[in-house]
Amino acid sequence: MNHNSETASPLSIPENRIHAYVIPGVKRDVSKMIRPCTATRDWMDATPARYAYRCIPLTAANTMGWELLNPVDVEISWSGLENGDRLNIKPAKHDPFAPVPHFGSGTVTWYLPFLFRTPPEYGLLISGPANHDKQSITPLDAFVRTDWVPFPFTMNWRITQADTPITFAAGEPICRIMPFPLTLLNEMQMEFHDLGEDPVFMQKVKEWESNRQRNYQKQKEAEASWAAQGKKPELKELWNSQYAKGQGSEIGKIKHQNVYKCHEPDDMRKK
Repeated sequence: MNHNSETASPLSIPENRIHAYVIPGVKRDVSKMIRPCTATRDWMDATPARYAYRCIPLTAANTMGWELLNPVDVEISWSGLENGDRLNIKPAKHDPFAPVPHFGSGTVTWYLPFLFRTPPEYGLLISGPANHDKQSITPLDAFVRTDWVPFPFTMNWRITQADTPITFAAGEPICRIMPFPLTLLNEMQMEFHDLGEDPVFMQKVKEWESNRQRNYQKQKEAEASWAAQGKKPELKELWNSQYAKGQGSEIGKIKHQNVYKCHEPDDMRKK
């Protein structure tokens, strides 16, 4: 057996696993800094009768992947490019993973306590938490070849308005990671067609639209009745749609999902 560290094969990552290596030297427990993405959003809760959750594609996107969380309450402001490009970052207490200035141009950087590794031919799509609004600052998306790069990445947000205090609470999501197959976009091709080329599918389109209009009308009538009775309907009563119920799908035996349920991280260091 060859024990030469330069030629030995690297640890193989199974196709359905992501390894989150805790960076050497980290003294604190960082296991609670990652969680599966959650379905709820404050602004969606605040919509009348939580109506925003009726948009199933929106809610599904909320739940795709894992979130990394800000470790400490912090207030950030930026002087602007014309006034020295200075970031003023005030964490409520010292934390090694509090945000810091790094790239300039109003960019706020979080150094993460993990080095992620994915199976061969998979990378990680890095973004802000889906459908999570934040005034005066926007997350920067990235794609990292975590199947081979032996270096941790950072999460970055760009301030869009100078001289405006911006706060991040401890436990607030600052980053979403989602595995993505490297070859998918290169191999996928897009073609233009006329819908009339597929009369069977075209008929389904017409039927879907007709049923959708009927469901919408029934829903409005039900909402008017609830309002007259002073009743506040349950959210499940509002999900009267074909898409929410997966009606019309004929793709194999796969169950239609309204949300995704990513697994809680498993601490293999304790096993």
